[in-house]
Amino acid sequence: MRRAPNRLLSTAAALGLGIALFGGERVARAEVSSWLSADGGYSFQRNAVRDYNDKAAAMSFAVGVGSTPDASFVVGGIFRSTTYFNLGTDLSVGPRFASGGFARGDWGAALDVGVTGRYWRGGDYGKYPVNATLWGGTPWGFELGVGTDLLSLTGAPMARGFTALVGIDLLRLTVMRRGSTEKSWANPAPATAPDPASLHTPDVE
Repeated sequence: MRRAPNRLLSTAAALGLGIALFGGERVARAEVSSWLSADGGYSFQRNAVRDYNDKAAAMSFAVGVGSTPDASFVVGGIFRSTTYFNLGTDLSVGPRFASGGFARGDWGAALDVGVTGRYWRGGDYGKYPVNATLWGGTPWGFELGVGTDLLSLTGAPMARGFTALVGIDLLRLTVMRRGSTEKSWANPAPATAPDPASLHTPDVE
């Protein structure tokens, strides 16, 4: 029975990547969205056994792929490692739902929903909580996220936490970057095709 959550994590990972790959295939020759981010912030995590709220600085790294960024709505998969200093490190995987602007390194938003493996402190903070994080993205790859951890797939003790993060996505800053920032700094090596509007040159009379 203890293997069930591990199987769920594996299934979630396969599902997230499958969604991304399937979405990418639907548009012939379309590039995929890519994410590689580093974020820092602060977190409150509930110790359900001691009935106490622990506070900790947090550092998070994520990598993922998604469907073509040319669409207005992007679906992909994301793998994330989040360390709560003096507590432990979470490993989570699941789908990401993002706006096209977010995927192209411009203004936009994204929602990550995943299952977390929490292998520290004997499960007092929830062994396999469900995590949801809402991200706001700006030009130049910057992002701000607020997330929550709830429940546990293995039952009590249940997770209850809140985390705020701010950081940068290196791929949104570089190869994925398109849109408003190209007016001041053109992307020398974009991973995706440029917007048709950016290729328009005014008629010379």
